[in-house]
Amino acid sequence: MLFTLTVLAAAGLSPPNEPLAGQLRAAIWSDLQLNTLIGNGNLLGSLWYNAGQVDAKAPDLHILDMACSNNREGHRCSFTLLRDGGPRMAFNEVAPDRLACKAQFVRREQSGEWIVKHRPPRGSGHTRTDMKCKAVSAS
Repeated sequence: MLFTLTVLAAAGLSPPNEPLAGQLRAAIWSDLQLNTLIGNGNLLGSLWYNAGQVDAKAPDLHILDMACSNNREGHRCSFTLLRDGGPRMAFNEVAPDRLACKAQFVRREQSGEWIVKHRPPRGSGHTRTDMKCKAVSAS
């Protein structure tokens, strides 16, 4: 644990204090739900989230190890998404239970709330989420 904190500090990343951490977690959940509905660029995140919704005994979903740095746009954060119960099937694909993710958070102009940044669509369609995830194995 101490080694992890040392590495994060050296990289300029640190866990956000409350209430910011709660606002960023809310932005992550909102973006995962939106991505699940419209498929805007985070396929693994969508599979991970959907695998946690497949039945009445859905496993708990967690956001862990959030570490952020400030930049001119807002906050750039890394975090782990963990779903209890191991890998599961969603849309006929194996959905990993643990993802390492990064996202840029910006303030919405109208409300001032923190959101995951979205980029313009390629050609036409929906905006694309800045949240990028990759599967990781439990260690």
